This record gives sequence, C-alpha cells and structure tokens, in this order.
Amino acid sequence: MSLVVRESVRGIVEYILQQGSLDDRHVSRTRAIEGTIAHGKLQSDNAKIYVEYEKEVKMEGQFDYGDIVLLVEGRADGIIKENDEIIIEEIKSTYRDLLYIEEDYNPLHWAQSKFYGYFYCKDNEEDNISIRLSYYNLNTNEVKSFQKVFSFESLKEFVFNIVDQYIDTVRLRENFKIERDKSIKDLKFPFETYRKGQRELAVNCYSSIKQGGLLFAQAPTGIGKTISTIFPSVKNLGEGRGERIVYLTSKTITRVVAEEAYTRLINNGLKFRFITITAKEKACINNEVKCNPDDCPYAVDYFSKINSVISEVLKEESTFSRTVIEKYARKYKVCPFELSLDLSLWCDGIICDYNYAFDPRAKLKRIFEDDNSKNIILIDEAHNLVNRARDMYSGEIFKSKVLSVTRLLKGRVPKLYKVVNSINKELIEIRRELEERNLNVLYHNVKYKELIKLLRLFIAESDEYLVKSKNTNGYEEILDFYYEVRSFVALSELYSEQYTTILKKDKNEFSIKIFCIDPSKNIGEVINGSCSTVVFSATLSPVKYYIDLLGGNEESFRVKFSSPFKKENLSTYLYPLDMRYVNRYNNIDKLCTIINGFINDLKGNYMIFLPSFEYLKKVYSRYVEIYGEENTIVQGEGLSESDKEEFLNKFEGGANVAAFSVVGGMFSEGVDLPGDKLIGAIIVGVGFPMVSIENDIIREYFGINGFDYAYAYPGINKVLQSAGRVIRTETDKGRVLLVDNRYNNFKYRSMLPQEWELESYK
Repeated sequence: MSLVVRESVRGIVEYILQQGSLDDRHVSRTRAIEGTIAHGKLQSDNAKIYVEYEKEVKMEGQFDYGDIVLLVEGRADGIIKENDEIIIEEIKSTYRDLLYIEEDYNPLHWAQSKFYGYFYCKDNEEDNISIRLSYYNLNTNEVKSFQKVFSFESLKEFVFNIVDQYIDTVRLRENFKIERDKSIKDLKFPFETYRKGQRELAVNCYSSIKQGGLLFAQAPTGIGKTISTIFPSVKNLGEGRGERIVYLTSKTITRVVAEEAYTRLINNGLKFRFITITAKEKACINNEVKCNPDDCPYAVDYFSKINSVISEVLKEESTFSRTVIEKYARKYKVCPFELSLDLSLWCDGIICDYNYAFDPRAKLKRIFEDDNSKNIILIDEAHNLVNRARDMYSGEIFKSKVLSVTRLLKGRVPKLYKVVNSINKELIEIRRELEERNLNVLYHNVKYKELIKLLRLFIAESDEYLVKSKNTNGYEEILDFYYEVRSFVALSELYSEQYTTILKKDKNEFSIKIFCIDPSKNIGEVINGSCSTVVFSATLSPVKYYIDLLGGNEESFRVKFSSPFKKENLSTYLYPLDMRYVNRYNNIDKLCTIINGFINDLKGNYMIFLPSFEYLKKVYSRYVEIYGEENTIVQGEGLSESDKEEFLNKFEGGANVAAFSVVGGMFSEGVDLPGDKLIGAIIVGVGFPMVSIENDIIREYFGINGFDYAYAYPGINKVLQSAGRVIRTETDKGRVLLVDNRYNNFKYRSMLPQEWELESYK
C-alpha cells in the first residue's frame, strides 16, 4: 500500500528553484499582512470586472511513485473565464515601482502558477491555458500584468521535472517519520510515577488534542507542566494527529525545560527531531547583524547552498542545538538563523518565542500560515501573551523621528525630503485636534487615511535611496524609520473595532499610535487554524479573562489544578496597610517596620516586591537609613543578563539576604531558588499595572469587566507569580506576606488561591 503525502505547491517550488543570496536591506518585514491586502483588493476588483470569476480556488495534483503518492495542493488566487479563454491569475504584492518589474522579475512566481495551470488542464482536459502574473503596487494601487499561453504538455514537463527532483526529499522525510511513529508507539512516560495532578493534566491534553480542541489549563508549579503537555502531544503525533509540535514561550528558562523534556524522551527511545529557534540578533555570527551579501559572507549564495547543507545536517546529526547549527553555518558559510528556520521544516518539534507564531512582522509564514493546520501548538506561560500580543499588533510614529529624518534628507535627496516634510506637516495638522480641544491625549477609532497615504508614498520613494545610498550619512536612521513606517502602514490594514488611535503630545513630542485593545481575533486566527492548541500557565485565573483575550470561546476546554505541594509548607499572612497610590507614600516608615519585622521573625533569604521602581527607590532608601544596608540588595533598572545573574548569586543558604525588587519585574517570574535559597516573599500592593491611557482605554472598551481586565486581573497575576518564587519543590517550606488592606475585600481575596489561609500579621 502506497504512503500518501501532502505537500504545498509553494513549498516545493521554493525548495527546488530558489537561488541567490539573502538580502534583507529593505525587504518587507510585514509580507504576511501585505500579501493579504493585495489579494483582497485585486480579487474584489476582478469580481466586478469579470462575469465568471472565482477566487482562492483550491487545486490539487496527484503524483504516483509506487511507494509514495504525492498530493500537491495549493490555492490559485483567481480563475477568469472570458470569451472562451481560461486564465489562471497569480497575484503578488510589492512596494517597488512597477517600472522596475519585468516579465521575468521572479521565476518562482511563474513556477507556482504553472502548477495551477497544469492541474486545471489535467482536470478539465484542456490542451492549453493562459497564465497571468499580476503585480499589485501597495502604494499606488496600480497593477502590472504579464500573460502567457502554455500548452498542457509543456506544463506537464515543467511540473514533473520539479516533482521528480523533490520526491527524494519526501522519501527522506517520510522514512524518518515511519521510524518516529514506531518509536512513539512503544514510548512510555519518562518517570516511574506521576506527580499529583500530572497524570490528569496529561490525559486532558491528550483528549483535547485528539478532538482537535483548544484547552486552557491552569497548572501550578510542581505539577510538571512541560512534560505533561509534550508527552501527550508526541503520542498524538504518532497516531496521525498533526505533523509537528510547536512549543511557544517567552522566557529562556522555559525553553531550556522544553529542550530537556524532549531530550529525556529521546534518551528513552523516541526518534524525534527538535530545534530551538534563537533570535537573529543572538544567532548571528557576523561582525554585525546585516543580512545581505555586501556586509555578510554568510548571506552570499545562501539559497544556492542551503539544500545540500540541510541534507548533510540531516544525515550527520540527530539533534539541532544552537552549537550544531553554528558549526554547519561556519563550515558552509550560511546564515545560522536562516539555517535554523529551514531546518525547522524538517523537525517534529519547534521551540520558539511567541512572536514567530503571532507577530505579523516576524511570523514564520511557512509554518503558521501555509502549514498551520499541521501544528499542535503548546503555549507556555500564557499569562504573558495578552500584553505581548497587544504590543505585536500595535505601532507608533513619533514626530521627533520624522523631523530628524527630514533634517538628514534636506538638500541631499529632494524627492524623499519632500515626502517626509509632507508627513511632518500632516502630523502638525493632526496635532491641531489636540490643541483645539486643549488636550494632551485623545483617542478614537479613526484611521487617518491621508497620513497612511503619505507614509505609503514614503515607502515607494525610499526604494531607490535605500539601494543606492548605503553607508552614507544617516542611512541607518532612515532605514529604521522606513521599517517603522512599513510596520505602521501594514498594521493599519488590520484596523477594526478592536483598535483605537491614540494622539499624544507633551512639550517636545507628538505621537500617533495604532493601539490594539483586544488581540483575541488576531491570536484566534492562529490558534483556531492549528490542529490543536493547549494554553497553559501556573497563573491562568480567572480563566474567562484568558479565554476572552486569547482567542477562545464557550466551546474551549478548561481545566484547573490545585498545587501538588502540601499547603502547610507555605504560610501566608496579611498586613492590611493602605497601599492605594494616594496613600502609599505616607506609609513608607510603617512599611519598613513591617518588612524588617517579618524577615527577622525567621532568618533566611527574602524577596520584597514593591509596586514600582519609583516606590522601590523611596522604600529602599528609607529602609537602609533606618536599619542599614547590610545584607540588603536592590534591583536596578535595565539590568543585563550578567547583572541579573550576579543578583541571583547572592541567594545562598544562610546569607539572610533581603532583596528589594519590583512586582512584575524580571525577578518575579522565571526565577528558580529552591530549598533555603529563598524562604519568603513580601508583596506590597495588589500588583496593578501603572495607570496609563492604554489601560484606561482597555477599561472603557470592556465595559462591565473593564476595570478587572485592565487592572485587577493583570495585577493579581503579578502577585501570584511573585509568590510562586517561594515554593519550588516538594520539600520547600516558606512564607508569604501580602501588604495591602484591599485583600480584606471579598473581590481580591477570592482571586487568591483557595489553599491560602491568610493569617493576620502584626
């Protein structure tokens, strides 16, 4: 019986035909959005022009190689039938002046449409067909088209030539998959016993993935979330559900834990390839991060070399660590970051940051758009995704940056200067809305189309400058602004009722910001398009808040586990001091007394979490004035990784360190200090985010739930994360003191874990 394998037209064409060097000097960082814009606009126009027009036509061809039947599938952008002529149309978006685009601008574009032409002729017994390649300029809305007639026989020869070259690649991948699935069948859970709640979490994950569902799981520290989500996902892969597991997280430590989980399973007999995608800036081995053939030897002829490099890596290596990738990158002079992206297509497991899945400017299109239905997505530390997503789908233009670019261009690049000057004038015009109302801030659901039009014009006029003016004065600053403009314009195309536009001014600055209030729709497109998704965290409460904001609905599965640790191992206390913003500065002396008393009741290492850096400085300064600075350390702003490591190295048994830090900061999450390295935490306040225009907009937008969604729930999450630093293992014992009288209110008390039995501290 033949093995049936599905592949995309685009994937095959790019793998076989792509040649040349990497060059990101001014390649779009927002292609995913831009492509959608171009297709939608041109398809809409075509529907009005042609009587018989179909868009997004799914097409498929079958190629029988005996042991393997290859099903190649894709979507033709459009099929036009007019005057007995059939035209297959492929649409490509561009910011380039259409004068520079000739018939053979990109052979891959013709190749893709030739596949669709072959499929159509074969299915409909046509002897020939017309293929139209249409380039849509996103700035001018102009279209330039090229059209050719191809015979069925010539298309057949072209397509089979490519597929014949590709079939060996398919065999290599599928042979490994057969080995993988066989090993999965015999794979056992890698520990002799399950922790409390661990088996139930694994079973819930397995069942949810089996049903193709979306699961929200709150699983506290100690359950073993990582292996309990990865193991059932692997089991589902072996049973034919999904083709890869994508583990998304925002922190280095959780990536390491995921790597260790896969490695443990591999050591237990699993045949499995996994890779961690390291950010380009960290992965780069060139002198500077400039990914083009003039500045980087690892970019030269990358596409011409990469297939043979991947073949060797697959034959020689079983794991693709950062060290392994760098070894082959240096050996063959190829970019390590791009190599990791290309290798990921051969992997059963991918570990990466949220932005590779959700950020339209960084999304891995091949994995999360072309192939998303094959992904089992695991989202770790998911409480972080809400704010991260808002940032991903928001963009801002600062008038000061526009002025700076204007000065750099004046007298040197007249046409470009004229456009940027017009942008500056338009910003002045928009700023008048604030001045006329005597306001410093204004927000409303307005897109400012004239500004967008001018920004598009800047992108178009920048093309020639960015090619010819490299290494000239101000080039890098103008290039940075170019990327900011492209991002802003692309995000404007996502504009909807879930967005608002914020105008802000102070003495020396004015800005316009596209702000995503509710990211659920954008996130939901990825999550709901996957094979299945599991969203999990130690602090995912209340679950409705996360379901509402992370793309879930009433049908989403949900499960909550209590801590596996003995509740008597954690003593929890409350001191009801007034910590509301208006009164907290009057209570600093009293707070210092409380802190000193608590850390001296039981000697050991403590973290004291304060509501903000400003308040931290005031409290710490007063504390050392009263009690001295011996055995105290304080978190500085903007710490490097080495600074962070130095800070944490102070936490040794018997050190009696009092560490003053910020709730919601780098030490309140992702820090593991087991045993007597940390025996207690003092958490001051209810963790509210800073009052800001953005948070007030969120409060207004969500109506009856607004205050909770903007302030209360994100705040209590920070509190719980901070408290979670204390008990890390089954044998740990510790104590937590909450300082805020709002915890006497039922609303705030009900948001705390049920097992916390707060005692009064006096």
